[in-house]
Amino acid sequence: MNTKEGSQIWDWRWPETGRNQEALSKVVRDIVSPYEELIPPFCYPGTPLSGDLLSLAGPLLQHHINAIGSHTHGEMTDKEWHFRKGEGGFERIQRMEAQVIWMIASMIGGTRESVDGYFCGGGTEANLQGLWVGRQWLRQHPDPYHKGITVLSSGACHYSIVKAVEILDLGHHEYIPCHKCSKPHLLAADPKGNGLTVIDMDDAGQLCLESIEEVFHKKYELGFRQFLVVPTVGTYITGSIDPISEIGAFADQMSHKTGAHFYIHIDASFAGFTVPFVNPDAEIGFTVPQVHSMTLDADKMGRLPYPAGIFLCRKDLMHLVARKVRYVRGNEDDTVSGSRSSLAQVLGWYLYQSEGIDGQRAYVRRCLDARDQLVKLIQVQLPWVRVLPYSPWVNFAPMVIDIEDGAVPEALCEEGGLLAPYHLRSDFLSVRGECPQVVYKICVMPHTIPHLQRFVRDLKKAKESWGKKLV
Repeated sequence: MNTKEGSQIWDWRWPETGRNQEALSKVVRDIVSPYEELIPPFCYPGTPLSGDLLSLAGPLLQHHINAIGSHTHGEMTDKEWHFRKGEGGFERIQRMEAQVIWMIASMIGGTRESVDGYFCGGGTEANLQGLWVGRQWLRQHPDPYHKGITVLSSGACHYSIVKAVEILDLGHHEYIPCHKCSKPHLLAADPKGNGLTVIDMDDAGQLCLESIEEVFHKKYELGFRQFLVVPTVGTYITGSIDPISEIGAFADQMSHKTGAHFYIHIDASFAGFTVPFVNPDAEIGFTVPQVHSMTLDADKMGRLPYPAGIFLCRKDLMHLVARKVRYVRGNEDDTVSGSRSSLAQVLGWYLYQSEGIDGQRAYVRRCLDARDQLVKLIQVQLPWVRVLPYSPWVNFAPMVIDIEDGAVPEALCEEGGLLAPYHLRSDFLSVRGECPQVVYKICVMPHTIPHLQRFVRDLKKAKESWGKKLV
């Protein structure tokens, strides 16, 4: 490719005539996966696709199939499941999607008769769908003082929860600086009192039950009667798991005692594909009667291509957001997505059946064992790095890496820095309302396993080299 061709390729305007296809194809072929670099990222939860999935993906894309709508609706008659009609021409993938949805649901207490759902554009979209359904469900119940809906979640909830609250006009918020530490970690609640209220976390990074109870009673005294609770199974920064069954029991107790109404949506984007396979007795889903809906994300530990968000809910809740579409067979769409790809769900249908529960369990266990290995290396070789409490069932190792002022200097992480290839990512973590610490999200995936020793060595070198600069 000559210099002129190279500059033309990156011209932002649509060209009048076609450009050199060979040159354009080379640019596409030269895209490099960060997972396959000499040093891979240690914070990204994705991983390269297996060869068999890649071999199936090309022909499937060629078919250009639209998975519009959701396809788990139907009824049992004469001991046989009868699907409700969907858009014509795509019947096979509709049935495949329904089957893989129920396979996933079966690992968290769901059945074909009790759960609906669909694949969508990532965990963010699935959370939006969950809060949308939750809003509509709560609006069916009394709000005698016209206060609106209070959303309860921990300070470690995913940003998509705040986004969904804003999109659905449940409340409006902004992060503001703390007067003690000047860090913008405080979420200023909506002045009307509705919308998101942040619940304190305990020392393990889990949503604190005492804080939920305290906030609920305060809100109830102010006249709020509708509560949308969003616990997390595998928080984005530490991998902690909120106490789902205890939250459900509290909601049930308060509902009977006070007449308040609770909708519980679980964000299990990451750990929904780890916990059920290594701790199957954990109650993180539909085994808890008060849970209405869930988010999972198969483009993380589910090993499918982006995007592979999954929304699950109890049977027939999706009708609350259904819209009539006369020009589509079935005449209804009850998803945020509308038209969508069939790639992830079809590949999931193949992968999960071909490997079985044993295959997913082995994949998760390999990551957990490697995480434990990394923690031991850190504890022995880097006593100045503090590993925070972490779930035994989630392959995260959250760390406070104090090279300077409780964090890693930006110069070490950006281009040219010793730690730049690892793409370290951090966020503030506040426990029990205290000023936060900077926590680094270390996610141990198959592509990171061969590099654990080098990561520890490079952290040590970074600390030593930075210390010399300061002398």
